[in-house]
Amino acid sequence: MRIKKINNLPNILTIIRLLSCPLIICLFIFGKRTAYENVHTDTFLQILIIFMLACLTDFFDGYLARKRSLKSNFGKILDPIADKSLIITVCIMLLIYEKIPEIHKIAFYIIIIREIIVSSLRFNLVNVNKNINVSQLSKYKNLMQMLAFGSILIYKSINHSDVRIIVENISYFLIWFAAFATFVSGVQHFKTYLKLK
Repeated sequence: MRIKKINNLPNILTIIRLLSCPLIICLFIFGKRTAYENVHTDTFLQILIIFMLACLTDFFDGYLARKRSLKSNFGKILDPIADKSLIITVCIMLLIYEKIPEIHKIAFYIIIIREIIVSSLRFNLVNVNKNINVSQLSKYKNLMQMLAFGSILIYKSINHSDVRIIVENISYFLIWFAAFATFVSGVQHFKTYLKLK
């Protein structure tokens, strides 16, 4: 019975999302480079496709779990881990391998630090058989993060300079919007943690 609860389609999709992280890392490290040793637009296109497919698994695993009554404790624990791993992976890889303007790096750090802290809080509660339920704000936060980093990967995969500049400006606006939502939801989670603890 326990195996069935773990080995269902929503959980498999969540595991696929988690496994996309090392693949993205490998593309950043070993992917095609420009003459200046920057990550090539072709490589960014490959990363973008993997990232978008991983984001789609986030939608479908939740939808299938609700629609077919396939929710499991395993999925409840692994799903947020997969979400955070995907975002943090792309975030860190961009900081390491791309020239992100210093002011915008702050938004990246806000997202990374918040996700690590909230993950730590969740693990502490798991040890006492408690859990922080995913709020509506957290769902919006996840969506904003995926849109923001997706837009950055889009502009990094564009060759046309005029279009690239427009998409770049939009992407950094979205990053700050995502960082704000990330911070606010983090405060919300911390308050919930204090009540549960």
